[in-house]
Amino acid sequence: MRALKAGTAVLLFMTFTLAACTRDEKPHRPAADEVQRRDQALVAVVQCLVDHGGIPDAHLRDQPWLVRDKVRGSAELVEWLSVHRDTLYAGKTLSVWEDEATAGWPGWRCPL
Repeated sequence: MRALKAGTAVLLFMTFTLAACTRDEKPHRPAADEVQRRDQALVAVVQCLVDHGGIPDAHLRDQPWLVRDKVRGSAELVEWLSVHRDTLYAGKTLSVWEDEATAGWPGWRCPL
């Protein structure tokens, strides 16, 4: 009987200890939030470059994600990014633009 009480006491102690350890943890941000943040930053970067003439017309011609000079997030935009990732626009590669905007998102503003 004593062993049962001791085992129960140990189990309760471990349960309370675990509950106390996890209570103060901040909720984990799902990966989907990070992807959404990066997508929004990419749209903002490309819009910035379009607005300020930072992307040559030849790179924008017939792009389905550009409608009346407004950038729309889409799979085609991501595909275009993968092709132009290392292309210099306004002095930086597109990947650097995207990384900087994502790091500062949602407070990032077009520096041009």
